[in-house]
Amino acid sequence: MTGVSPQRRHCIARLFIAVLVLLCLTEPARADFIEGWRAYQRGEFATALQHWTKLAKDGDPIAQYNVGVMYDEGTGVNRDAAKVVAWWSKAADQGHQMAQHNLALLFIERGGEENFATAAYWLKRAAANGFARSQYSLAKMYAAGLGVEKDNKRALALFLKSGNAGFVKAQYNLGKIYRDGIEVEADPDVSLDWFRKAANQGYAKAQEKLARRFARGTGENSDVTEALKWAILATQQGRSSAQNILNDLRKTMSRRQIAEAESRAKAFRPVSATGR
Repeated sequence: MTGVSPQRRHCIARLFIAVLVLLCLTEPARADFIEGWRAYQRGEFATALQHWTKLAKDGDPIAQYNVGVMYDEGTGVNRDAAKVVAWWSKAADQGHQMAQHNLALLFIERGGEENFATAAYWLKRAAANGFARSQYSLAKMYAAGLGVEKDNKRALALFLKSGNAGFVKAQYNLGKIYRDGIEVEADPDVSLDWFRKAANQGYAKAQEKLARRFARGTGENSDVTEALKWAILATQQGRSSAQNILNDLRKTMSRRQIAEAESRAKAFRPVSATGR
């Protein structure tokens, strides 16, 4: 329900190791961390784990997080859920936002009211410090009433924080919220703006939404060339339902319109998100 699969969580974890090491390079005293990172890049995972475990036991939250990642993914070591929770909890207690977020996702995956409540606790801590991913996941929990009392207004406020920070899934959800008028007055123009923000980041679901909106819109919201552009982009990312839109549009458009749409799609480059 949070929109983050275990596979996606692992992807986030790997990327974050790379980001954090750049911060560590400015601190020569942390030679063990850097040596661990070099070993990790060479595929010498047992050596990396040795360096990072030493730092983790000394209380370094970044090393604690990375050790947890390795046990979570089974990189150079057998997967061990208990050790993942133990190391991420240590890092999370020290305010490590990604540890807080991933720890929450672990408890969500386990299911059950007690685990949902624990997940909400960690998401609240990360969200309060501006972590956009956690703001989004916590919003989903408030919307569903999992681990917290159902509260659509609170969910909306968190979606807005996350969406304004650039988190694409929050932007997509805001498009649906303003389309359907959930705790806000329905506003198709605001809805379109949020879908466009997500689509411009390359989010296929939002691109399909724009294709449908422009294909069936009226007045300024009707633009078959723009509709086909977004349908092409969504189809390229495997949205089979967007293929139906694409086929229908091609039947009614001129060759010139089709060529223009294809040109726009080819020129499209996703914008970079500012949200974490």
